[in-house]
Amino acid sequence: MKRAKNNKSQKDEKREAVFAVAGDVFARYGFRRTAMNDIAQAAGISRAALYLMVENKEDLFSEVVTFRFNKGIDKAISTLSGSGSIAERITASILAFDKIFYEPVAESPHGAELMDMSIGLAADLMKKGQDRLEGVFSQALEEAISNGEIVFSDMPMKPLAFIRLLISSIGGLKKHATSMEGLRCQISELVGIFFKSIGGAL
Repeated sequence: MKRAKNNKSQKDEKREAVFAVAGDVFARYGFRRTAMNDIAQAAGISRAALYLMVENKEDLFSEVVTFRFNKGIDKAISTLSGSGSIAERITASILAFDKIFYEPVAESPHGAELMDMSIGLAADLMKKGQDRLEGVFSQALEEAISNGEIVFSDMPMKPLAFIRLLISSIGGLKKHATSMEGLRCQISELVGIFFKSIGGAL
């Protein structure tokens, strides 16, 4: 049983390595111009081996989006457990997620196409991941309220609604961002404004 488990782990690691390479190839050429053979060559495997992992290019792209999205969320959650105020930790978590999932896409010359494809092929999976992240942020906010770090009694909404409004507002910033550096600064400023309203500014 132990040997079978190790074999499965190696298989998963190989798939993840291919997905990581595929993400870079899609970013370089865009979805439409990328061929399965391009990805197979970049990953150092045969085209036939690639088709044993996925059914087609759309399936592969969906797997890549899901892989990077979940990797970003895992990084965000681990970052949230670090030191600092609730505002500092949530800011760091959001930036950690974006560095893994959003920034590689946004910095690609094919970013708009890739984001549209992501929404089209993996919208449900991305929604589940976002719900998970928002739930973790909401729990962290509730803990900050419980330990007296911030006061939430005068807010006309619950912690989860507060977090969802924050995440939605950050999404609005991304639509008009002209640079990653500027966007990071705007995200930090926005989180600061939100938490200043409840006495927990950066």
